[in-house]
Amino acid sequence: MTTPAPEKAAGRRRRATSSTAASRPRLRLGAVGWTVSWLVPTALMGAILLGLSFLPGLDGEGYLSPLIPLLAAAAVVVGIPGTLLVSWLLRHHVNPVAHVLGYVLVGLFYGPVVLFAGAEGLMPMLIPIIGFPAGVLLGLGRWLAQPLTSLEPARGNAAA
Repeated sequence: MTTPAPEKAAGRRRRATSSTAASRPRLRLGAVGWTVSWLVPTALMGAILLGLSFLPGLDGEGYLSPLIPLLAAAAVVVGIPGTLLVSWLLRHHVNPVAHVLGYVLVGLFYGPVVLFAGAEGLMPMLIPIIGFPAGVLLGLGRWLAQPLTSLEPARGNAAA
């Protein structure tokens, strides 16, 4: 006695994930848009710190001046890969608010970089002074770069 061949269900077949991802619209941020959304807020944050360090009495203990190279290091180590990763991960989300919130999250990670300067004294308390404004400025920069983005329409699927 032989076993009958299994019958295939007449249900809907799932498409491969690569073709599904290729058929969704993409939000593309070019090099100029990315530069506006990352470099301009970072430079503005550095200019704010530099301006605050010139105010008499505010930088008497020397807490703000060492933060400028730390901000530059955070922008290179955290900011560049973080913003590129957020842009790549959220490329299929056409809602700009998701991208802005992703950039805010990357900016918040600028703050813990001050721990590399040393954990003594008031230095750990300066984390919010770097992280929160950097997050807000990166989010604003991404929002201002919104006109520089383009929406690529969904590509048709030849197999479906």
